[in-house]
Amino acid sequence: MPIHEIRESIEFKTITTNNQGLAIVQKEINLQEAMSHKMLQCDAYLDNSKYSTTEDNVIIELLVTPHPVILTDMAIGGFGNRAPAAALDTVLFKQTMMSGVAGSTEPSVTEFPNRFISARPTFTWYTPRLYLTLVVHGPRGTEVSEFGLTVYCAVEHKRISFTTYALGMIREYNIAQIAAVMSNGRFIEPSRNVGQTYPMWQYGGIRPELMMKSDAFAEFFYSTSSTDSQKTVDPFNLRIFAKLGRQMVPNLEAFGTAGDVKGDVPDWITMALPEGVESGPIRDQWPPTKYADNGNLLTL
Repeated sequence: MPIHEIRESIEFKTITTNNQGLAIVQKEINLQEAMSHKMLQCDAYLDNSKYSTTEDNVIIELLVTPHPVILTDMAIGGFGNRAPAAALDTVLFKQTMMSGVAGSTEPSVTEFPNRFISARPTFTWYTPRLYLTLVVHGPRGTEVSEFGLTVYCAVEHKRISFTTYALGMIREYNIAQIAAVMSNGRFIEPSRNVGQTYPMWQYGGIRPELMMKSDAFAEFFYSTSSTDSQKTVDPFNLRIFAKLGRQMVPNLEAFGTAGDVKGDVPDWITMALPEGVESGPIRDQWPPTKYADNGNLLTL
């Protein structure tokens, strides 16, 4: 499987943001067709870390993608139309540079994947192209001068079937049509955060531990008949506990079904049921034994 090492740069004397506070620089790199491509290593280096800006708080986003970048309607640092999140499958590498004050100051840089992860194989794609895209955010008319950046990519190519190649390209094309606004995750009021994690009986306090009557608890203990041939408990009562423990009840009540004789049976009764309760009555001899014609017990 051939490995293609790519070193490309994005350099310019001056670029100015438009009325929306945006400026975009893009470079396209062609790859081999009908192949899958795996990113072995990827890194970006600021050739001039002292590039200058005419305004404060200028943000520059670098993206390495197999498709042209479609900007979102979400903001970044008070400016609109930030680039897609690094979580998008078609974003192979992303770096964000922010200059705090105007002039020639060294920016703060964050990147995904970080240098430890991007130094080993990460993502696979099928579209036979790579796009290096630089998105500049800043106040209207901001000038960024003397900018220079180099991107290194080591890409492994592997020949694949036409079906896999076509389906992979269709998938990446659809993923590239990003949502303009993203809102995901489950919002939880702090007052409702109690009981959101396992075990469920933490909701409202630990209750099921006190839901078995003393006489019922005396009847309940695990059978060891899977290892001993003699019976140590009647499985009849044990199956009743298992059946009641599987019943659903309204929230804030006992997890399980209240029984007149057995008491309130919590659901954790069913967590570690012995084999005889799960699969039926225990056989008289477990495990089964075989004998030779002369009566000797067969062993391994």
